[in-house]
This record gives sequence, C-alpha cells and structure tokens, in this order.
Amino acid sequence: MTNLVEAAKSGDKRATLIALRDKLAETIANCDSGRDMASNSKRLMEVMAEIEALPSEDAKVSKHDRLKKKVNDKKR
Repeated sequence: MTNLVEAAKSGDKRATLIALRDKLAETIANCDSGRDMASNSKRLMEVMAEIEALPSEDAKVSKHDRLKKKVNDKKR
C-alpha cells in the first residue's frame, strides 16, 4: 500500500486517490463510531467513483502504440 502523503507529494492523481481509498477502507475497518463509519463510507464511494472516472492507463498510450504492441505480441 502506497503512503498517502508520498502519493500526494508525487502529484499523481490516480496514485493519490488509490492511497486515499486504501486509507479510508482501513479507517472504516477499524471504526467503532456509526457516525464516522457513515461519513467515511460515503467518502470511500466518492473516491472510488473518481478513480473509475479517470482515463484508464491504456488511454495514456496512443492508439498507434497500442496497435504496434499488439502486432509485436502476435509475432512472439
């Protein structure tokens, strides 16, 4: 699990959201307060939606490069 502070300092939004998601899940797992559980659960769902809304890692690679990789993989 990536440290939330390190992820935030890196400037990588996806890594930061994933670290936040993991931290929230850990907090929820150890939570005794119903009020805190509810607010943390809501935030966890929001963070997960933000992660899903980000472009996929494949989208960062051009269509040309994906096709080139696919052709090269078939040759092997």
